[in-house]
Amino acid sequence: MEESYQVERDQPVTLDEINTLRSSVGWDLVDETYHQVLGRGYAHYTVREEGRLVGFVNVLSDGIADAFLLDLVVHNDFQRRHIGTVIVKRAVRDLTEDGIQCIHVTFNPENESFYKSVGFHIFKAGIIDNRPVKMDR
Repeated sequence: MEESYQVERDQPVTLDEINTLRSSVGWDLVDETYHQVLGRGYAHYTVREEGRLVGFVNVLSDGIADAFLLDLVVHNDFQRRHIGTVIVKRAVRDLTEDGIQCIHVTFNPENESFYKSVGFHIFKAGIIDNRPVKMDR
């Protein structure tokens, strides 16, 4: 049975909460400039369990043509409970209702089936990533 989670848009989130979530999945921690990122973003979505942040995605957009889902993360202890699915579906629904024409996401190859399952069409694309990237082969 799929659990139901409350997804909230643009609710306050602290840097400590973001870093706890990121560290649970082995991601780098962010510094205080992350609040500037959230402030310039179009929207962000959160899921909490008993007050604890367990899911998050950030959205950047021009508000017209394009939106980009960034940093979708679900706490390691809460994965495989459909939290990522409910966050992405809510964000896509809201962005579509806002009139956004095209919603983009980049992801690692192992996440392709997830993004297909929530409605994304997979295309070839290019990226210049100025960070060192660890590639699992």
